[in-house]
Amino acid sequence: MKRGPKPEARATKVQRGTLQPCRDNGAVVELVTASDPPMMPDYLSDAAKEVWIDQIGRVMLGGIGDRDSLLFARYCATEALARTAFAAGEPPPSAYLSELRRMEELLGIAGPRTRQTGKPGGATIENPFARNGRRAT
Repeated sequence: MKRGPKPEARATKVQRGTLQPCRDNGAVVELVTASDPPMMPDYLSDAAKEVWIDQIGRVMLGGIGDRDSLLFARYCATEALARTAFAAGEPPPSAYLSELRRMEELLGIAGPRTRQTGKPGGATIENPFARNGRRAT
């Protein structure tokens, strides 16, 4: 264990204006705490409300809370528009699809963090460099 005070969170350093990217290059990990679930806004269409109900469980598992309600509402509205276009037999505009991908990654329901790691059949991948810097025991 290192001596000295514990490192401060990245958000605290940004707020104070003391963040130095050359020193604080992702070394501090911020903990995600549980919060209230996102609140559904009144202005969502019926199709967007269906998307909200379908996706709320996955979003809550990703750690999204009340502060992210508007982002999740925008995701639901855009997803409803894309589903409507698909149901009409037309491809949705590419801007919808790229925004949906970006919002899904922000919400934690798609992207690299959600993909399974490991080999087919359940075998785990061993890191060949795991012992670097350590003596064999």
